[in-house]
Amino acid sequence: MTTDQQEEQVSGEVEVAEAEHAYSYSPQVIEALGLSVPVVIGDRLCDAALAKLKEEDTWQTKSYKELRKLFRDNCANQDGYLSPQAPLLETVVRILLSAKSDIVSISEIHSEISDLWITSPWPRHISIESIERVLDNGIAYGIVRAD
Repeated sequence: MTTDQQEEQVSGEVEVAEAEHAYSYSPQVIEALGLSVPVVIGDRLCDAALAKLKEEDTWQTKSYKELRKLFRDNCANQDGYLSPQAPLLETVVRILLSAKSDIVSISEIHSEISDLWITSPWPRHISIESIERVLDNGIAYGIVRAD
């Protein structure tokens, strides 16, 4: 037993780890900004999702849930849908829209971005804290903290 563990036992105090933050995409925020959710989201559909639609412009009449299903089923695993050259907020929006659940933890977001950026011709690194700072100010993209 280490000295720190002995001190914790004696004092009865145990440090509580800070809860991990999570983020989600909020169509309500997009509407509050005066934008059309189908237009904002539909512009991000991958080629496979667009091919599933009978007519090219039918995504404009789809609900948020229908568009999310198109993202999950078609875009999540499509090569090239996430690009290391895309801006960070755009990449996170695409990650959130194509995720299996409505809420994605910061560690999952960080992992996907790190995996994506390491494949870039100019590999780069970003810390979880830096991503959190960017996402906490990503309200214009519809990104909200889900805590």
